[in-house]
Amino acid sequence: MAAIGRDLKGLDAVFVTHEHSDHIRGVGPVCRKYEVPLYCTEGTLRRMNGSLGRLPGFIALSAGEPRVIGDLRVEPYATPHDAEEPVAFVVESGGLKLGHATDLGRVTAEVVGKLQNADALLVEANHDVDMLNAGPYPWSLKKRVQSDVGHLSNEACGELLAAACHDGLKTVVLMHLSETNNHPDLAEITARQALGDCAAAMVLARQDEPTRLMDVSPL
Repeated sequence: MAAIGRDLKGLDAVFVTHEHSDHIRGVGPVCRKYEVPLYCTEGTLRRMNGSLGRLPGFIALSAGEPRVIGDLRVEPYATPHDAEEPVAFVVESGGLKLGHATDLGRVTAEVVGKLQNADALLVEANHDVDMLNAGPYPWSLKKRVQSDVGHLSNEACGELLAAACHDGLKTVVLMHLSETNNHPDLAEITARQALGDCAAAMVLARQDEPTRLMDVSPL
């Protein structure tokens, strides 16, 4: 946060998509230090199994039921992933819409519907199928990643972008890229092909540095 000029002291809430360790490892300490509530589904909290320690507050989320935090309207929606009660989010404020879709094994009609008419899309481009199949992961993990409750491949990400792109789309952020089973160039090429003539700016989120701040307000 400091690297992008922001202070965590201004944090109002923490939203969690699901209970897998790469998503929750720092949640407990952050919530305690800054005295902010955790927002997640009951199923996610149950699967955390007390691993977060004491929480200063918890607000249960349910798919399809928006929450308002300041001037943000945050709507969780159900995603197909191998977790207890996973969700992704649509965030709206001041007539702008951000659609988020990561950690899902397939593109569903609900996901496509939720991401329609977004000003910015944050979507998963986890793996290249050929790289995953030829890579070092054990077969059981390869099957999990490619399953209907695993992660989106570059091609599936492209399918989602093609279904959700429109003339008003300003920014696309490719997220959750595997460092082992994907290459940024492959993910970007596939995504740009899927967007066709759409002029949206594209950003690739990395694991080793913060993503820059982006302005998605009208020109």
